[in-house]
Amino acid sequence: MKTAFSAQQKRVLTLCVILYTSAYVCRLNLSAALGSMMADLHLSMARGGMLQTMFAAIYAAGQFVNGAIVDRVNPARYMLLGLAGSAACNIAMGFGHSFAMLLAVWSLNAVFQSMMWTPVMRLLALYFLDAPVRERANETVALMLIAGHFIAWAISGFVSAASIWRYSFILPGMISAAAIAVMARTALTLDVRRQETHKKALVPTGEPIMRVLLATGFFLVLVTCVLYGFIRDSVITWTPTILLRQSDAVSGAAFTLILPAINMAGVLLGFRLRRRGARPHGVVAVMMAGAILCSAVLMKRFGLPATAVLLGMICAGMYGANTMLTGLIPLEYDRVGRTSLTAGMIDSFIYLGSALSGAIAGGIYETLGPDMLYGAWMLAGGVSALLMMISSRMSAAFWQKTAKK
Repeated sequence: MKTAFSAQQKRVLTLCVILYTSAYVCRLNLSAALGSMMADLHLSMARGGMLQTMFAAIYAAGQFVNGAIVDRVNPARYMLLGLAGSAACNIAMGFGHSFAMLLAVWSLNAVFQSMMWTPVMRLLALYFLDAPVRERANETVALMLIAGHFIAWAISGFVSAASIWRYSFILPGMISAAAIAVMARTALTLDVRRQETHKKALVPTGEPIMRVLLATGFFLVLVTCVLYGFIRDSVITWTPTILLRQSDAVSGAAFTLILPAINMAGVLLGFRLRRRGARPHGVVAVMMAGAILCSAVLMKRFGLPATAVLLGMICAGMYGANTMLTGLIPLEYDRVGRTSLTAGMIDSFIYLGSALSGAIAGGIYETLGPDMLYGAWMLAGGVSALLMMISSRMSAAFWQKTAKK
């Protein structure tokens, strides 16, 4: 089955990867710079944490709004605008001298950052019409973004360690400005309207969107997204602490460095299951079942190497599920012209789960111990797997019925 990309499809993929990777650099830098920033400006931990909390809340809300908007505008230009705003906010952060200013600018950065992901999904829906090519494109974006994640961590970490914290914002802003300069012509010359006319026969079905979301079990997917965000972010947040209690700081740092490679293995496994005929919902259910098994084994109190491997397997499973939730499931709704809306809703609910993981997972770990945290992962994974199996049946039946009309 032919899956080679055309010249135009390569342009679109390059645009998505470069701009969204640049967005990562302007989002993940806060974590690396936060400690130095707090010390320099004499900020409390509560105030420092508020920067991240406000960003997550605004970003999640922004996904709802932008998901609806992007289905009606030029997604390439919209993404360019979002990155330009984020670059400007990062440069402004580098010149901030008060907590009020930093909070306002970083909150505005969340608004611009929320404009980035839904255009990626709409561009994939518009320019990759054949199923095999679309799946390969989604896999390419997923793998490249994990690489971009690693690049973002490396840049932010090294800059923060080697210089004052302000350059951890100024440099990413300049990198994003350079990315805009390189990709501006591509973004501005993509003929999105012509592409929409070319694929007009595919959408819409004429069904009210709320009925489609209910009939396909999409509301069950959203509940899964909250539980998924809870597991994923609590694993990432607390793994270094769990390993540190069994050895030394080197173990936690080593895990962080190999995390992108572990996550990439999970993404590849997810797409391997897809090639064998599993629906995206089914792949998520399998990954959640794997998290249940690994969490149960962790309760047996193995040594450091086994603990690190099991935690890594859970993390890999979460990223394998992530590509299905944020990528392939929204693309199913392309046939009703709502790829961007569903992608925005999914990302929003994942961030809701991520926000909950900070307080809930931390409280469980500190007051009840690691075994109860593993138990919480098992419970969340079990409910998620069940919900995804139900939604898989509902969506398959709905799309099959729609296709016969």
